[in-house]
Amino acid sequence: MSKAYFKKTVIFILFLGFFVSQLNAQNNFILKGQVMMNLIPVSNAKVLVYENSKFIDSTNTSTTGKFKITLKTQKKYTLAFTKKGMAKIRVLISTKLDRTKSNGITTKPVIMSLNSKKVGNTNFNSAFAINENGIFTEEIINYSNKVKEAEDKEKDKEEEIAEQKKDIEIITANSNPEDAEKLKIRYEQALAKIDSLLINSRQKADLMINTAKIKSSEIVADAYNKIPDKTESSSNKVIFTDNKIVLKEIGIKEKEFNERPDIKKHQEAIKKFESKANKTKKDSMLYLESMVSIKEAALAEAKKQLESELDSLNDRTEENSLELLAKQKLISRIQEEIEQAKGKIVLQQLEIQNKNLMLMIAIAGSLFFFTLFAVVYQNFRLKKKTNARLEAQNKEIAKKNKKIIDSITYAKTIQQAILPIKTGIDKYFESFIIFQPKDIVSGDFYWFTHFEETNTSIFAVIDCTGHGVPGAFMSMIGNRLLVEVVNESGITEPAKILENLDRNLRKALMQDETFNNDGMDMCICKIKPLPTGEREICFAGAKRPLFYTDKNEVNYIKGTVRGIGGRARLRKKQAKPFEKHSLKLNKGEYLYLTTDGFLDLQSPKRRKYGRKNFMDLLNTNMNKSIEEQHNSIVEALDIHKGNELQIDDITILGVKI
Repeated sequence: MSKAYFKKTVIFILFLGFFVSQLNAQNNFILKGQVMMNLIPVSNAKVLVYENSKFIDSTNTSTTGKFKITLKTQKKYTLAFTKKGMAKIRVLISTKLDRTKSNGITTKPVIMSLNSKKVGNTNFNSAFAINENGIFTEEIINYSNKVKEAEDKEKDKEEEIAEQKKDIEIITANSNPEDAEKLKIRYEQALAKIDSLLINSRQKADLMINTAKIKSSEIVADAYNKIPDKTESSSNKVIFTDNKIVLKEIGIKEKEFNERPDIKKHQEAIKKFESKANKTKKDSMLYLESMVSIKEAALAEAKKQLESELDSLNDRTEENSLELLAKQKLISRIQEEIEQAKGKIVLQQLEIQNKNLMLMIAIAGSLFFFTLFAVVYQNFRLKKKTNARLEAQNKEIAKKNKKIIDSITYAKTIQQAILPIKTGIDKYFESFIIFQPKDIVSGDFYWFTHFEETNTSIFAVIDCTGHGVPGAFMSMIGNRLLVEVVNESGITEPAKILENLDRNLRKALMQDETFNNDGMDMCICKIKPLPTGEREICFAGAKRPLFYTDKNEVNYIKGTVRGIGGRARLRKKQAKPFEKHSLKLNKGEYLYLTTDGFLDLQSPKRRKYGRKNFMDLLNTNMNKSIEEQHNSIVEALDIHKGNELQIDDITILGVKI
């Protein structure tokens, strides 16, 4: 395409569409457009975006000339369109919008026609801005070309310098001793002006450096954006052409330079990269490293030649000096490009490292949560199985426990069947019975028999070893042995009854041959009327006392410190004989036979009720009726126990003589 062709009218159609949730002073939006020249799409053109002369982004047009770029509101941007063989076209885009007068940027596509001629004295071919309705419209603005102004000022300064040089030459040629002082003054004035011009020249140089930086940013961005993450067809053949031009400009022999082994190695790496179909960020970084290495080598070679040429600078003409200065500026520009490229490489390396670090963190986090989930899920399944198994076991235990309780409950009826009937005792005596087993069945029992021939009655209260089922078994054995000794053998003396019970129990349980050591504690008394109207009380106790009233006073008789049953071989001394106690009581007195359950009953403060409190309780209630005494003892028992559990069977038998 010729330059005349590109000077023709360029139709630039922009389709604007941006979708925003909340539009504020700095919202992003996507600018979509299509580049057309004489109704023909401009394909594969580079689109460079600048903000305040600073390169910020770039993209390429598609085969149909379409492109899209992300911009912000309340900004001014420069869009530069470049392509090989095509003059650069610059467009000014203003996104500044008065929010108080509009509802934001419209999403309706707008067609904008661009003219290839530059607007006014600016470097822009066209300009667009947002109106109050939020629609892009074309406008003419004055945008000064700072670089062009700086060049014009520089030319003026150069002309002034040339004039000053002529003045100095004339003064030097025509000088004489008389005019020496004037010459000195004018020479100093000329030097001052030259210094001023040099300052302006430095300003120009700074401006050129800034322009070179912008250009180097374009070059680096162009090289970087040609290598996106996704597969993209692009060509970098211009790289070698550019290198050749640069080598000629800085005075390096192209053939000798390209024959160097290190340069060949880098060029091969570049060709390999260009031929690769799928290019990644890492490939881009390696590509830039190779480019930087070639430019650094060229720079080093150029510096050597420059130093050689600077040695003979005094012998060169002004034209050669300017050429060397131009080369030096070009070398400085190349060095700046190298620094820019190195910075890009460092950024890419950091980006790769950050991505790798984030990947490792993500993998480690995933493994941790997967392991934690697996452990929690396994524990949940195990707990669920354990709970199901425990539930089944609990059901089975509850079922068996119910059967056991039912069996024990039925055994209770059997045990109660062997106990004396209260009405049978009431035929001969007024009495009360407190019988409270700890469990369903009891290891305590009470016993009564009456001999009509002699009008003799025998009462006994027995505390067997253990309570519950074991104690109930012992109570059945004890009841049967009492029947054998008293009713069947006719032994009625309490002491003899205890001796026979001891012998028969050890024999029944084979305690002399086995390890069984179970036994009983018992208090037993015989009541026989006397001709005088009194009653003779014969008592014997196996570790249990007898409580009685006599003349409004409560007394007690200790039992023998010896139990019934147990292994005789374990006794260190020969067993004491059971002591016989006799006393006479008048009618109306009371006898109380007890096991140790009530006296050993603990309160919430872990204090036993005790014998003294029991005797005080009897003394307080001995003048009351037999039924009132029963109620008072039960009430005292409940008060003392409180919320504590009963720890033993309780049996109390009260008889009124």
